[in-house]
Amino acid sequence: MLTFNCSQAGSDFFSRIHKGKKITPVEKPPIPSAEGDVLHADPNQWLVHAATVKRKHVLVATHLKTRYSMLFFDMKKADDTGFVKTFTHRWADGVMNIALKCGVLDILAPKVCDPLLSGLGSTYCFYHRSDRSSQGQINEIMRLFKWDAEGLDFVKQSWSARRYDEAINRTPRTIPGIKGYGWPEEEMLIHWLTAFGGIDAATAREAREQYRLAQRTRAFPNAPAFLAPHE
Repeated sequence: MLTFNCSQAGSDFFSRIHKGKKITPVEKPPIPSAEGDVLHADPNQWLVHAATVKRKHVLVATHLKTRYSMLFFDMKKADDTGFVKTFTHRWADGVMNIALKCGVLDILAPKVCDPLLSGLGSTYCFYHRSDRSSQGQINEIMRLFKWDAEGLDFVKQSWSARRYDEAINRTPRTIPGIKGYGWPEEEMLIHWLTAFGGIDAATAREAREQYRLAQRTRAFPNAPAFLAPHE
C-alpha cells in the first residue's frame, strides 16, 4: 500500500472546510510511528509537500528510499483521488521512459509486471508525518523551481512536467544506504524492476550496469569505449 506522508503544507492542501468541519484524508500516523532508517527502508513511503507558485498549487512527492522526486503543477486542492491518479500515471510513465532510454525495458516480465501495474495506486493512505532529510531535498527542488517558473509557464506545456522530473532525478543526492552520492533515477529504476518487473538480483545488477553504460554514452557520445569514465 502506498503511503503518502504529508508535511504540514501537504496536509493543508488535501484538507477542506465544509460547514465549519474539517474534511481530510490525512490521518495521524500509527503509534509508535516509524521514522528515520525504518521509514527510509520501507519502499512504499513517500513524502508530499505543497506550495503556491505564481498563484498555482504545486506539489512535490519524494520517494524516501530512493529520493526519486516528481513535481506536479496546478493541482486541484483537496482532491486526493485526482492526485493519486496523476501520481501513479506519472510514476509509471517516468520509470518506463528511463528503462526505454537505457535499453532495459525488454527484461521486464509482462505476466508479472502487468497485474502489478494495473493495481498500482488502488490502495493508499495519507499520514501527517514528515521526514527531515527528504524535506530538505524538497525545499531545494521548490526553491529552484520558483526561479525557473519566473520565466516560463510550466502549466501550459504538457512536456515540461516529465522533463523537469528528469532533471531533478539526474541530480546527485544523498540516498539512504549509499555512501557518498547516488542518482535517484538509477535507484528508482532498480527498485521498479525488482518490485514490479519480476527480475532477480543478478538481472537487477545487469540492469544497473546497462543504465550506467547508457549514461556514459550519453555524456560522451563520440568517445571510444576505453575512454568513457568508469565506476
